[in-house]
Amino acid sequence: SRFTMRVRHLQTHLQDQGLVYTGKLNELRNVHVGVDAVFWLRSIQALKDPFADALGGIPPGMFGFVDKELDAFKEAGITPLFVFQGVAPGPQHSMFVSRMDHQMDMAWNYLAQGEKSSA
Repeated sequence: SRFTMRVRHLQTHLQDQGLVYTGKLNELRNVHVGVDAVFWLRSIQALKDPFADALGGIPPGMFGFVDKELDAFKEAGITPLFVFQGVAPGPQHSMFVSRMDHQMDMAWNYLAQGEKSSA
């Protein structure tokens, strides 16, 4: 059987338990850091674009900004491990998911080949 667990208000819980630490970035050199991808993206003020929904839901500068952030992780010697919630879609969405998976695979392949504009 498969178990799932959702943690509500994790940030608040971690702060209440004294588990949130602020320090110098170089203390994380050569460390793998788990990053809640959605929380991270929502916390970036530069990505809060009121016109994003009109343009398909993605802020126009998102990919360039994410590239800069990934470069900053690399320069700091930090390996981010992005964690996504993941939702199992119902059978009525299988055609959409299949097409989306194919498009996502193509986009990652383009990025891996350095073809950011094609991604």
